[in-house]
Amino acid sequence: MVFTLVPFLLVVSAPDLPVVSVIFFDAKDRELCRFEAEPAVTPEQQAQGLMFRTSLRRRTGMLFFHDRDDMQNFWMKNTYIPLDLIFINGRYEVVHVHRGARPHDERNISSRYPARYILEVNAGEAKECAVARGVRVRFDRASAER
Repeated sequence: MVFTLVPFLLVVSAPDLPVVSVIFFDAKDRELCRFEAEPAVTPEQQAQGLMFRTSLRRRTGMLFFHDRDDMQNFWMKNTYIPLDLIFINGRYEVVHVHRGARPHDERNISSRYPARYILEVNAGEAKECAVARGVRVRFDRASAER
């Protein structure tokens, strides 16, 4: 069984937000992979995203939070790191994975389906972890040790 511990994130002020563990599970509830993600909740955090960063540690990323499932659109303007974008709906299921987004590319990257959460990770990591449409997700507070 997969439990979800997300609501606490939406009521805490942005500077106090903890790192979030994003855990992916296969159909038999076996853990596929885990990422430690920096939350992007406020409009300012979401507008900045991973822009201007020159590196991203392995199995880390940024997790964008929205208040409802909706079509989501991203671009890579001022982003120096190639990324995979993993779109997750309010039922904590992956609805789309955009693999290998290219740095500085201003073309629209669409969720294709309504999504509430978006995890940005290093390009290639979604494939390494077998993250694909239908995979289940859980969010937990990450430990203080990173």
